[in-house]
Amino acid sequence: MSDDKIAELRALINAPSPESDSSTSNLTRSARFFNKQCYDGTDFVQGGPEVGLGGNEKWLAPYPMVSLPQYDSVTLSERQQALEQAKIDNFFEYAKLPGAVIHGNVTTTDVQDANEWRYRGGLEEAEYNFGVNDADPDFAGVRLFEGTIAYLEKNFLTIVLSPDIAAKFINLLTVIYSSLADNRPGRITFEIMDPILLTFPSRKCNNVDELDFYPDFCTTHPQYEQRINQWPKASYDNDFRSDDVVGWLMTAAPTPVFNYLKPYTQHQRNFPVTNKHFKRVAGFESDDLDQAMAEDRLFILDFKDFHDETVAPRNWDNSGARLHAGIALFAIPSNGGTLKTIAIQPTQTPIGHSFWDNYNWFFLNIFGYGNQKSPASRIITPADNYWAWQMAKNCITTMTSMAAVVDHLSTHVYLGPIPVAYFRNIPNHHPLRPLLDTHLMALVTNNHTGIFEEVGVQVIGEADPYGNPYNGLLTGAIQRLSGFSSTTFLNATVRRKNHYHFFEHSTPFDRMEDPAFSQLDDYPQHDDNRLMPIIHEWVDGYLRLYYHSDQDVRDDNEVQAFLYETTHEGRVRGFPDNADSIEELVDIVARIVYWMSVNHGFTSLASFMKLGALGFYRGHPIEPTHPYSERDWLNVCPPMNVGAGLFFFSRIFTDLPEDWHRSLGKYPKGQFKHDYNVYPLLDVFQSQLQDLDDEIRAKNSERRWSYDLRMPSTITVSPWN
Repeated sequence: MSDDKIAELRALINAPSPESDSSTSNLTRSARFFNKQCYDGTDFVQGGPEVGLGGNEKWLAPYPMVSLPQYDSVTLSERQQALEQAKIDNFFEYAKLPGAVIHGNVTTTDVQDANEWRYRGGLEEAEYNFGVNDADPDFAGVRLFEGTIAYLEKNFLTIVLSPDIAAKFINLLTVIYSSLADNRPGRITFEIMDPILLTFPSRKCNNVDELDFYPDFCTTHPQYEQRINQWPKASYDNDFRSDDVVGWLMTAAPTPVFNYLKPYTQHQRNFPVTNKHFKRVAGFESDDLDQAMAEDRLFILDFKDFHDETVAPRNWDNSGARLHAGIALFAIPSNGGTLKTIAIQPTQTPIGHSFWDNYNWFFLNIFGYGNQKSPASRIITPADNYWAWQMAKNCITTMTSMAAVVDHLSTHVYLGPIPVAYFRNIPNHHPLRPLLDTHLMALVTNNHTGIFEEVGVQVIGEADPYGNPYNGLLTGAIQRLSGFSSTTFLNATVRRKNHYHFFEHSTPFDRMEDPAFSQLDDYPQHDDNRLMPIIHEWVDGYLRLYYHSDQDVRDDNEVQAFLYETTHEGRVRGFPDNADSIEELVDIVARIVYWMSVNHGFTSLASFMKLGALGFYRGHPIEPTHPYSERDWLNVCPPMNVGAGLFFFSRIFTDLPEDWHRSLGKYPKGQFKHDYNVYPLLDVFQSQLQDLDDEIRAKNSERRWSYDLRMPSTITVSPWN
């Protein structure tokens, strides 16, 4: 766009030139037009195309009359032929992603049939839908682009006043539209993000409002009730400055497998927190650090496992983002209560008090960390400079957010071999298929999309769809939006994947058996997790429709082969290689359901740019006593374009389009049409889930901030996101 065109644009909206006084009447008039406080869906482009998460159901033929292989005298030849072909089509691949096992043929029919929500029979079948119709043709899911338009509308004036931004915006507006997803859930590629990075200003945000990328809808919006529910803000949105939020994030974790918080039982040389630090915190003036430790009232968050990754080479286009492997101390007051944030050390290396330490600290504050492998930092407390403390909190919360993203993708990678062994050994004739197909939905294709599917590459028809694992939808986005390179991120993911154990991490933690955690008034991550008994009862009832004795389990060569291959070929840590009884098989299958749903949850912390950005934009240490200002805090937050890109991109992986959409307990219509004996059991399962969901909602109404990660209505039934 020429300068004349930019001038024409300014004239059209009565915007002043960049050189004019910002207090002019023209600025006021244009602000009334474009700098609105909420979005009514009428300006610009009517909210964007109706595409996004959600998607359509597709039809498949009903399952055959299922049976155990040893009792199949009618279709045994057919199922054997199907298994022979399945072993050709589905195979374990060990070389494409170093350190992990993946599916070697994402184009196979088994994978593609499991890619989307598939109903069998008619849509009038007996599966209850919790009031949400997953096949509703009018339901388009979350309009990912709508938030972009709303943000542009709210901040249009500040964006258009920059000539280069105005030119980019006009030139790229149509590109953004033409590059959207092709109406397939999970098929959104970088084009939806890169135009945002290029269009929005790369400057730091000028105020907190500019860091708020959630669309605010006017009540006059034509679909207000639906739209407002699909962009839920964090429950602590208005309280994000509160020190208690950081402690809350430890007990209301962003992922179910988040287990970085531990009791603080002995002092650490690399974290020299003292009684002086402790007593400076409000509420602990009369307390004692060692006494609190002896009474099991102290907890530590230590990201030491991420140290090598936080000091690894970063990507060249990350706009200065860093991540630090910080350490934080928390405490319960002597009279009980919630977890309080006591002290934060932004890195793993403390600064000493000798002459040379002070000398080093002086030059660190001048020249910054550079590429130091052991960046030093001081301990910061709430009693220090207010803005230094706010920056220290962001240092911890950004690492918390990245750890959650690593957790989320690492569970994908950890679980990835299970469907490979499943498709290879369990044919459509087996009772496990109607039960588990929905829980395995989209795992293989989403793993492939997140890790391997490069920009603009079509999966179907490719001779070798496995491209560069460092430029997939998620791994490539990390390269652009965080303080990690995609290589560092993928290495962290594979490392974390090796941490999981099939039984240990699908056994709910009873915090009341721990002398430290039992003192917390509320620990939603664990207190709300009452799903395993419900899942177990459902699976037990279902499997006993077909297995009548332990010998039936032992004689089922298909299920035994599935278990064996998952362990020995898929290398899923902790997975059993056989089952000798109905109880053992029920336990294994219930844990598969648990892993694919409950352990797959993910909150929207990564979308919360005031705290959860995946980068900390400061290359210098934080001095506890320096008189920082809010401007200094804003400078550690992401630039506007990166914040917008990360926010809108992260929506793919967090919130469901609405409660009970493809949530735990949901099955496509006709899933059990082959055997109506299943429906009474399914009714009990869904009723128990609904009751638990109602209980958690009631509990949340009494909490300072609500927590939805353990609510059945917001848990996806499978890793389809």
